[in-house]
Amino acid sequence: MTSATNLSVGDEWPDHYRGLTLHINQNRDCWWQVYNGTDRLYVDSFPEAIIDNLLSLKPLGGRIRLTESGDVLTRLDEDDTAESVDEYTQVWIGDVAFSGELVPDDAPDMAIPVDPDDLSPGDLWPSVYDGARYSFVPDGRMWWKNSTTKKRHPVTTSLPTLIQATLRQQKPQGGSFRVTPTNDVITLVESPATDTVKHQFSELPALVRNIIKLRKDRADLEMLPIYVGDLGDTTIEVESPTSLTDQMSTEEQDALEGWAASLGGTTPTQTADHTTTDDSTHPDSQDTTSDQEATTPDTQDTSSPRQETDSDDDEGPDFSDDPEEWLGLDMEATEERIYDG
Repeated sequence: MTSATNLSVGDEWPDHYRGLTLHINQNRDCWWQVYNGTDRLYVDSFPEAIIDNLLSLKPLGGRIRLTESGDVLTRLDEDDTAESVDEYTQVWIGDVAFSGELVPDDAPDMAIPVDPDDLSPGDLWPSVYDGARYSFVPDGRMWWKNSTTKKRHPVTTSLPTLIQATLRQQKPQGGSFRVTPTNDVITLVESPATDTVKHQFSELPALVRNIIKLRKDRADLEMLPIYVGDLGDTTIEVESPTSLTDQMSTEEQDALEGWAASLGGTTPTQTADHTTTDDSTHPDSQDTTSDQEATTPDTQDTSSPRQETDSDDDEGPDFSDDPEEWLGLDMEATEERIYDG
């Protein structure tokens, strides 16, 4: 999709900060980083004008985001005083029609497309799992979570009917999904043991299968990326999150008062354990789980692979956007290759 913005390079970005993450260094290399590791997949063709724009603002390079609307964003420490990510300025540096391939430096024959074609809803996604991240629940509510403030911003855009239906079918309990720079909607699902999936998995590019294995090994997340559909010309918009100081509407006040009036009886409770003294309740039917037990990490069942939660694959803050750190990672990787060889 072509960006519809009227911004100029370096203007503050007024919308939510999201998108697929790429890196650009002062040598003008552009790549996708593999899950906080040192492996890089280089973009085989990226607009020189965008690289120029970034380096004019950040001479050593840095991270950029590619939105589904074609906008290219970055975070900027304008006066070199930022001590946390929320002190950075989000700026626009151009627009791009993302295309081409992601290429491993040491195995160009294993390149994968950034915009796979000939896919149907439910097919395995044969590229990297990245893009603008949103979440939803079964009743249809959706939100974008600010990785800095952790606040949820409600989505105001209505997604195409087929996209919503496929998301509900694939993830009936809700969860997260991604929107790529090419407007494809993708999500992670538990792997169904069907012949179709087994066949599709065997047909996935070797590089994609290796990335899936890496996610499984590092995050214990046994889920597969699937294609949900194409957003077309739809751009997802969000609004400000609610606050405790917001005034309730008349409808909200009426609903809250109606809920309060419908609360149950006044059976006495024991302050020690917050349980009722109703003797008619059969002991075996009482829920004796305390709040502490329900929220203590040590009580979680670790016998099976971890399931996706709202915090999974959160987009980490970009404060570590430091090319010197990249040099350090490169040196560490080089040392490992030397000692392993």
